[in-house]
Amino acid sequence: MTRVAILGAGIGGEHLTAYRALPDHFSVALLVDQDSARAEALRAGDGYRTETDISKALANPQIDLIDICLPPHLHVPVTLQALEAGKHVICEKPLATSLRDAHQIRDAASRTGRDVFPVFQYRWGPALATLRSLIREGSRRQASGRID
Repeated sequence: MTRVAILGAGIGGEHLTAYRALPDHFSVALLVDQDSARAEALRAGDGYRTETDISKALANPQIDLIDICLPPHLHVPVTLQALEAGKHVICEKPLATSLRDAHQIRDAASRTGRDVFPVFQYRWGPALATLRSLIREGSRRQASGRID
């Protein structure tokens, strides 16, 4: 079971929904947001704690994974801090805005033995284009009454 701290209750709310759908794999232990009322509103009776200080998540030995859902200018520094704290990282996009920063993250992950998982939507890739085509084709088949 991977114990998670979500940093940011904005898009972090969407990540929370995903973790709730995978209870055999992930346990959200902490949700951090500067707006404590927003973090508490997402909690909805779940057993995790809320916090306003990121350093509490980084220092918590019970946390395995830091899920960074913060404004983009914080992605690189918080990713580096999380890696140095011995945490695996999921980071919303953009992970970094320069090759130099991407190399820093790569080097820190290598040095600490931790993994970094950047968020990336595959909205326009070939697999989803094929799926959309199959859905459209299925709709035509259904509308024509054809059964294949």
